Amino acid sequence: MFPWLKSLRLSLTGLSLLIANISIILKPVNAGEPIIDNNCQYHVRTREVFRKIPPQKRGTIYLTSAFDVNRQKYFLQVYKFPDSTGVFCLATLNSQPQKLKQAQLIQEKVIEKVAKDSSRKANYIVTVRGGRNDEFLRVHYRLNLSNPNQPKVTPIIIIYK
Repeated sequence: MFPWLKSLRLSLTGLSLLIANISIILKPVNAGEPIIDNNCQYHVRTREVFRKIPPQKRGTIYLTSAFDVNRQKYFLQVYKFPDSTGVFCLATLNSQPQKLKQAQLIQEKVIEKVAKDSSRKANYIVTVRGGRNDEFLRVHYRLNLSNPNQPKVTPIIIIYK
């Protein structure tokens, strides 16, 4: 047979594989974790959302913790942003997360740690750093969610290192 037919067949096979790979690469990707903004809203990964929400405004899930109050299951979610600030949101099984508006003392502050208070039901201890460049000031707050409609934030202790 003709030796050039074999090389033509290999070239056409390589070209078709190259075209298939290019079409896969150029297709928009929707996989992965949804984009979360600082109002606790989830967004599907699309090009429009990437343009609308800049990277510094995209949060990732830092903590999800469940607790029960009055036979209702609630979820506290804390989203952390690239500048280490955090947003606290509350959800039930049937609802989307809502930002805790009554918790302004800890919202959008530099969050160092969030831990469940083992001595009290539906309470969390939140450690907030003084600022992005502040290595000395730490404030510990108690986030009381025993009445989820009226969360209370109280300072426990202030530490200077």
